[in-house]
Amino acid sequence: MSTPPPENGAPVTANCRFQPIYSLSHRRSVALEALSSGPGQDPTACLLSSHCREFALLESSPRWLMVKPDPAALATADARAALAATFESHQLPPHRVVIAVSDAALEQAPELLESLAALKQAGFLLAIDDFGVGSTQLARLSQLEPDLVKFDHALLENAAEPGRNRNLLTRLVHLMHEMGALVVLTGVHNEDNLLIALESGGDLVQGDYVAEPTATPQDDATITPRIDARWDQLMNRELLTRKLTRRQLELARQAFVQSAIALMQGTPFIQAATPMLALPDVTRAFLLDQEGRQLGGNLNRQRSNGNGQRDDKFSPLTDTTGAIWSRRAYFQHAIDQPGVLYMSEPYLSMTDTRRCVTLSMAIEIDETLHVLCTDLLVRH
Repeated sequence: MSTPPPENGAPVTANCRFQPIYSLSHRRSVALEALSSGPGQDPTACLLSSHCREFALLESSPRWLMVKPDPAALATADARAALAATFESHQLPPHRVVIAVSDAALEQAPELLESLAALKQAGFLLAIDDFGVGSTQLARLSQLEPDLVKFDHALLENAAEPGRNRNLLTRLVHLMHEMGALVVLTGVHNEDNLLIALESGGDLVQGDYVAEPTATPQDDATITPRIDARWDQLMNRELLTRKLTRRQLELARQAFVQSAIALMQGTPFIQAATPMLALPDVTRAFLLDQEGRQLGGNLNRQRSNGNGQRDDKFSPLTDTTGAIWSRRAYFQHAIDQPGVLYMSEPYLSMTDTRRCVTLSMAIEIDETLHVLCTDLLVRH
């Protein structure tokens, strides 16, 4: 089957393929990656000129052309000049071109950093491809200061299971943002992949579910309704989750205040904490003095390993008697505003390495200021 020509009648090179890279926020494709139909072919070695020509014919709105040259095309000043001349001959200014280089290539040839810096100085955008496989060095990324980082599809696949891998993906996205780079999540091949990409906070998505590589790429009128449907699905799910979370948080607050009143009335801590520890999301309660030092140990809910047996994996961290938590925000906020209930941001508990938030309040017990605390488990 022959490839149909574009509307202006210009022929399309059979081996030229483009895959849209779609911005979740803008709700439109913002780049086309140059690909070739033959396996193992390098589009910038023998097809770059064709891709540039076809890209110019396809353009109806400003988008980037993303190419992944062979490292040899970047190795010397003459090679870089020839590459730049190819774009110039097709009226593609540097700011419309993204040069992508794999993380593995940088690992094998660190001297490419100097070449890429020269291209960036000339106005080209830079992208790190296949990030997350091999021995990625954040120092290398920091030195290069890429405009985009394309996460390897394995990061999205690994995040399919809730838990640490899902959190890792989100944190990697945030880390790249801290470094000033936009994140492209590749390997979006189905609805689940897209939902995870949406949840992660990534900026751009690429994959066959978004749009397959073709000579004439799918337009946004086709892509956007598919993305919007999944976005609506995610928003509905998160809205339900937030409603549940608000209900659980309100129950925790009520139990916390009940326990605080009992403590101020002289009830022993182990009895006063009973309303809090009865809630399924509460993991522990503990009491601090006005210096942030823990008085006694934690009052814990029983933690099971799934077989009805106590999980003692973190037993070296169990005894927190005398621990000092004065550096924690939940202590500082409570001590600054006695009588005001404070809830911390989610963090990793030092006691059992689960993610939690801490409710805290400074109260008077026997005319001395104390800080009552309780940890609520943050479920994935």
